[in-house]
Amino acid sequence: MSDKLTTALQKLAISPVKADRLAIERLEKQYGASLLEITNELENYAIVHQSISDERAKPKNQLIILCCYGCLWGAVIGIATLFIKPGVTVAAIGLGFTAGVSRKLLVKKED
Repeated sequence: MSDKLTTALQKLAISPVKADRLAIERLEKQYGASLLEITNELENYAIVHQSISDERAKPKNQLIILCCYGCLWGAVIGIATLFIKPGVTVAAIGLGFTAGVSRKLLVKKED
């Protein structure tokens, strides 16, 4: 969208139509910068947006995050099972760990 806006502003700036030139002058006056500065700022925003999107797409420490979620759910279910039925606490911790990892993987795929 930023590229389209930049292109449109540049076309308006060189347009022979008087209304287009007045629109550009009003935009420059309202924003307090020249058209070149405005388009450069739009390009900078596009670069920042793209780099943030790229950074979020990288799978950083995915295994560590999965293990943390698994441990969290394993601990919660293990503690609850310890009070209810202590004989199956180890199995409940294993199932809780698996449930935590599965939940995190499923939520990750939906994003």
